[in-house]
Amino acid sequence: MKSNIDQCIKCSICNVYCPVLQTTGLFPGPKLSGPDAERFRLQRKAIPSDWLAFCDYCKICEMVCPHNVPIPELHVRSRIAWGKKRRPSSREWLLGHSYLLERLGSWTAPFSNWLVGWAFFRWLLDRGLGIDRRTKIPFFRRQTFERWFRSRPFMSGKPIAYFYGCYTNYIDPALGRAVVEVLEKNGFRVTLPAQECCGLPLIGNGFFDLAARLGEKNLKSLRKSVDEGLEVVFSSPSCGMTLMQEYGYILHIPGSSVVAENLYEISQFLLRLYEEQRLNTNFKKINETYYYHVPCHLRALQVGLPALELLYLIPGLQIIELPEGCCGLAGTYGFKRDNYAVAREIGEEIFQAIRKLDARRVISDCEACRMQIAHQTGVKTFHTIQILRQAYGE
Repeated sequence: MKSNIDQCIKCSICNVYCPVLQTTGLFPGPKLSGPDAERFRLQRKAIPSDWLAFCDYCKICEMVCPHNVPIPELHVRSRIAWGKKRRPSSREWLLGHSYLLERLGSWTAPFSNWLVGWAFFRWLLDRGLGIDRRTKIPFFRRQTFERWFRSRPFMSGKPIAYFYGCYTNYIDPALGRAVVEVLEKNGFRVTLPAQECCGLPLIGNGFFDLAARLGEKNLKSLRKSVDEGLEVVFSSPSCGMTLMQEYGYILHIPGSSVVAENLYEISQFLLRLYEEQRLNTNFKKINETYYYHVPCHLRALQVGLPALELLYLIPGLQIIELPEGCCGLAGTYGFKRDNYAVAREIGEEIFQAIRKLDARRVISDCEACRMQIAHQTGVKTFHTIQILRQAYGE
């Protein structure tokens, strides 16, 4: 690890591009929370740590570093050291275990949707736990994606595994259906390996041991699919980033690299089919204009912009890319009362562009980005695969 620290030449490019540092002076920047803090720890010196929670873990610092310093990994080391000196708050427990809340919310819907929309209940969450009442809590779906999938008849085709994630399962099953149907349009038979939450909300709120235990279960299940010769796709860049990077670099789970080598972001996978002349391009014309936002965690995967290249294949469709930048929500980050204003300010350039352009439809591959953009601007948001599904027609 020391060699990685020594690679930092204190150029401060990471600080220049850090969206949190540019928004608030409460966070001193990734250079201090990453390589500088690691130097302190190696000398067994304590560092001031209250500001660590302001990092939204967008990983932009890692992408812009000219010397490939693993700044997010070093920041997490700071978080782990900080966590040993304090107990997680009730809010951190609640947001970290969001997969349990989503499961409960789906099981009790529509009552749960009425409850989270009740102003008095939101006031209690705000005053009692510090979960900002101005945030938009999405609706839970009674019929989960998994339940819909299990009710379908057996389909033929080449098998492929799909890691759908908690959000798709409990909140946006329509996205999961679109993924399945697009893959079936290309001759695949989708299978669902047994899966738990990817663990990113737990990592973001300091529950690293539990995240590792869930990660081990996911890797065991996905490894079984890989050993059977299946490729694995995912539709959430944040889930995919956790599976491909955090399991090995942050949680240090053995065997994670074998699975990571067979994981593909869904647009990346479909674009590969196109390059191999195997993609079904029988798209219907869509005479609409959509605006596209690139999620930070998709950039962190370093796979380019496959969604844009796929969308350009649809006749009549006009795609305009929005300004680069972080939307600010960053999973559970923007739900916290002390982060809400920071999260909104981080994404303001994107929101202003949407208002100025009078955009009505925005595409983003990240569920958190879609939530934040819809909440702050009122536009309709979509995943790339939902537009491809529309282009295939009935």
